[in-house]
Parts: sequence; C-alpha cells; structure tokens
Amino acid sequence: MSETQNEYVVRQTGNISSWNDEIEKFQAQADRTTTKKLDNFKKHILMLKEKRTGLEEKVFEIKKSAEGDWELLKIDADKSFKVLDKMFKTAKAYFN
Repeated sequence: MSETQNEYVVRQTGNISSWNDEIEKFQAQADRTTTKKLDNFKKHILMLKEKRTGLEEKVFEIKKSAEGDWELLKIDADKSFKVLDKMFKTAKAYFN
C-alpha cells in the first residue's frame, strides 16, 4: 500500500521535529566549545537550519496541495530530505 499524502506529511514533520532537537543539541555543544571550533560549529548549525527551513516549506506545500499534485512535490522533498539526513550524519560525526 502506498503512503497517503497525510501519512507522508506526518512522517516528514516527525523527521523535522527530530532534526530540530538535534540542532538544539549541536547548539548547546557549540556554546560549550573553544573559540577555534566555534566558527565551524556555527557554520554547520546555520547550514542545517537553512536546509531544514526549506524542507519545512516543502512539507507545507505538500500539505496544502491537491491530492493529485502532491506526488510530484514528494519527489523533490524526498531528495531534499536525503540531503539533509546526510548533512546531519556528517554534523554528528563532526560534533562527536
């Protein structure tokens, strides 16, 4: 069975919420770090926030789209989610 539009929005909204929590953890760690690493931490955090905001906008567009149109928007959003997921994995490795 294929995922419905609503199920997709709920799933991706959950992913965004989890990433928000991770960004907050990264920010807390950045606040405790040395000046040298701080610039790199801030750069990673800023990139994650920008990408996350773009994905939130895509999910909002999917949520308000017509039933037949959301599948096309989903393709683009899925690509963006994969990119953001990879960015989070890279950031986690950097922050640890």
